[in-house]
Amino acid sequence: MAEKILKSVILVESAAKARTLKKFVGRNYSVETTEGFLKDLPKSRIGVSDDYRPDYITVRGKGSLLAELKRETLNARRIFIATNPDAQGEFLARQCCEIFGINPNSHCRISMNELTKKNFKAAFEAARPIEENLADSFQAKQLIDKYVSHKVGEYLSRKIWRGVKVGRFRAMLLKLIVSPPAPIILQLEKNLTAATLQELALRDLNFSAARTRFIAEQLYEGINFKGSDCAGLITYPHGGEIFLTSERREPEAVKEFLTEHQFKLYNLIYNHRAEEKTFEFDDAINDATLMAAFDALGVAWAEFYSVGIASLIKRKYIAAENSTYKVTALGQRVLEALAGFFDEVFGAPAYNEVTSQVKEIAAGKVQKLNVIENYCSKFNAAFEEAMTSLGEDAQPQKEPVVESEEVCEKCGRKMLIRHGRYGFFLACSGYPDCKNTKPLLEPTDKKCPKCGGLLAKRSLNRGRIFYCCDSCDFMTWDEPQATTCKVCGATMFVHRFRGRAPMFYCGNENCQTRTNHPMNKILSDIKRRAELRRERKEKLAAKKNDKQ
Repeated sequence: MAEKILKSVILVESAAKARTLKKFVGRNYSVETTEGFLKDLPKSRIGVSDDYRPDYITVRGKGSLLAELKRETLNARRIFIATNPDAQGEFLARQCCEIFGINPNSHCRISMNELTKKNFKAAFEAARPIEENLADSFQAKQLIDKYVSHKVGEYLSRKIWRGVKVGRFRAMLLKLIVSPPAPIILQLEKNLTAATLQELALRDLNFSAARTRFIAEQLYEGINFKGSDCAGLITYPHGGEIFLTSERREPEAVKEFLTEHQFKLYNLIYNHRAEEKTFEFDDAINDATLMAAFDALGVAWAEFYSVGIASLIKRKYIAAENSTYKVTALGQRVLEALAGFFDEVFGAPAYNEVTSQVKEIAAGKVQKLNVIENYCSKFNAAFEEAMTSLGEDAQPQKEPVVESEEVCEKCGRKMLIRHGRYGFFLACSGYPDCKNTKPLLEPTDKKCPKCGGLLAKRSLNRGRIFYCCDSCDFMTWDEPQATTCKVCGATMFVHRFRGRAPMFYCGNENCQTRTNHPMNKILSDIKRRAELRRERKEKLAAKKNDKQ
């Protein structure tokens, strides 16, 4: 009996990247994904000690993945780590060394700026040890951001109410939405950096920063072409300058393998000309004006802008209306609470100083602990002053109950907006006399593909959202689009995958575009699983009733 050949394992951080690399390696290699960080700072507590030491825990929901990866790597011949070629990727690589018992001084690190077979072979042959300074530079910023946001949350929970918090970048962003510098001028750089790409895509394609970043990652992580051919089309989009890969494929030659949005962005990158351009905007506060404002302040915003905007909207600090942003009453209260105490430590000069010092950590010129202590000592002085202003007896406040415009159909009293284990809902103000409750639905202008009624949006805990019709039983987890089907006129939807390009489809299941469409099977599986869950719940309820 032939002896089983032990495989070498290559660890990456995304499923899309793993699929690409599997096309480059032989059968003696296994490519596994960590799906991002396996361990991280806890969300429910600060996770950073008074002397700025981290307390990492296994990311929630990744226990089984971690156990599986440990089994895969236990008997591996060798273990290589091919995470992204930046500070965060280096930190994740070091984390993998600690978790899986890899010697960080061994030649275990594969760093690839482009995902092509030729580049992978060269990077594999040039495998190197972990760059400790580069990993430290990411960790320094991570610890500063977590320490600051948690401490500010302590102050704002007493000044406003529990759950209100904001970090360094988002505090800057919130303030810019209220008072951007004037005149607002966007100066596009010659080089195609992540920031320039987001600005160009916004101007020429009307792509949001989040969409541009997401699609750029897809173009980097690999596209499946004919047969077994698979490769990335651009170099790593979150480092320095973005280039086409060494294979330099014509847009028209790969158009059939790309989604509409992927093709548009790739075509923009392919045809980019290195020239400086200047644009002046009106006073509307939108993505373009905010990007220009950050550029004027010298703030490196490209990696954090889209996440920052999404967070401010989710926390109800700002509202988006017709592609412009306005600060809400809660957002204004946050700014007023910070003013006078955190102006200096949350200003652009302080932010830029930390960014500069983080780069010096990566270059080995300063120690990470010195950078953390330097900033946090200034922050702590501001924090203590802010806390003193509240008085010694200040306690975290409960979020006030918000009265909705809806009236209880059972007793005629006003309905209140409450928050429960499944998200926000409406409850009668006459409780306990009237116990009427119903979901809190946010109306949209998108039409139901089943009956033509209007769809409503419902937000659940952990950021989950689904859409339902106010006139029939239609519901979906997929986001309705502003565009309609070119064939039948029904609302278009987008189904998002983890590590894969999103899939757009017509919501009308009888539309001819849905014939043999891959979404049919996906939606059928979702419906089947929902029915199984409903049946299990009914059986459990029946058993409970029988016992009673």
